[in-house]
Amino acid sequence: MRTSGFKLASVPAIAILCLVAGAACGGGGGGSPTATPVPSQGLTTTPPPVVSPTAFPKEAAQIAYVGADGAIWLVAADGSERTSLILDRCRGLSFLWSPQGDQIACVGTLGSGALSETLALVFDLKGHLLTRVQHPGQFTGFTWGAQFASPWSSSGRNLAYVVKEWVTPTPEEELPRGAFVLIITNAGGIVASIADGQQPRWSADGGRLAYFKPPNDTLTLYELASGREKTLGEGLRPLAWVLADKALLLAANYQEHELGGTWITYEVNLLDVATGEMQRVPELDNYTEFWLSPDRAAAIVSSPRGPAIGVLDLASLQFTPIAGSVIGFPSDFIPQWQLAFSPDGSQIYWVDQSGWTPHAIYRANMDGTGLTKLGDVPGWFGAFSPDLTRVLYRGPDTGRDLWIANIDGSDARLLAENASDPVWLPQP
Repeated sequence: MRTSGFKLASVPAIAILCLVAGAACGGGGGGSPTATPVPSQGLTTTPPPVVSPTAFPKEAAQIAYVGADGAIWLVAADGSERTSLILDRCRGLSFLWSPQGDQIACVGTLGSGALSETLALVFDLKGHLLTRVQHPGQFTGFTWGAQFASPWSSSGRNLAYVVKEWVTPTPEEELPRGAFVLIITNAGGIVASIADGQQPRWSADGGRLAYFKPPNDTLTLYELASGREKTLGEGLRPLAWVLADKALLLAANYQEHELGGTWITYEVNLLDVATGEMQRVPELDNYTEFWLSPDRAAAIVSSPRGPAIGVLDLASLQFTPIAGSVIGFPSDFIPQWQLAFSPDGSQIYWVDQSGWTPHAIYRANMDGTGLTKLGDVPGWFGAFSPDLTRVLYRGPDTGRDLWIANIDGSDARLLAENASDPVWLPQP
């Protein structure tokens, strides 16, 4: 067993019901244009169907976006029933929907420096304020990076985020110094303030958090019911719970380097929670992007050797490339919503953003077969609807207009002008 320079605490054979919910990323699509890849022999193209102007049925599917007025707007997928949800009460704050799509959290910093405070607001779909929490410290942002890192618990009852509190300087210190604090809140206010807790990962039942603490990257679990912490090891940072909550993907030997800028390296390992045994997972090293399947038994991996993607079976740790697949430039950070799984987890859908528009939409099976081109969209940052029948994208002209089309690219229509932060309303 390779330990990769960390030490692991004794882990008893307990059933830790942990499954991590989802979280975001930066933009992609930059860089110079590249030639369109030659499709593999297994590639098939679905001819676009004849779609009438009334192709979009009137339904409950909704999109949220921030308008030029700073308000968060809800609009039905067919363009009807546009509603202003929160006006400008979230202006300047980061926002994120609950897993059930029935609440929205707005969190951000008021003031600056040692006098900064963090404000957390939670609203329902009618714009009613459910929770207001204000406390010292600078909001450091939600735990972005992948869909398994949501600050919401899976039940939507609790919210976890990290702030930097300013500590009064000692006589030897000239300026206040920052200390990170993990905050857990719910409708009743602050549930817990955990000193030094960073990179939180919720359990499936919302009863536990996994996180690390500096300076030794101490992997820790917190139980909300008891308020107790449990140390699992050192030199480890949590990435995701997988394999029916029996294993945890971890980053070990996390290091920041400075060579013409700051770059980060780490080694990914798979921890068996019951036995404490480790296995190396080099396919996920060094900020390699990946998306977990709905059952957390497999991961779609953006290959570090090029823009192609493949399937990593987390039980066998076998990697299967999807021949002919492309998802973006290797140097880009690909938006997590640009790839989606079918409800049963048997297929994946993604937008190929490797060149200038139009961008192709593809589908493939989780075993790496059946690569199929579904259509094209003439814009950027495709986001799939929950039922995988439509896609949101930004128009090619201004980059600010929000368009919607069928998943084959047909029946494209302008949904909103000068819109930012578009997202499909989550559906359980």
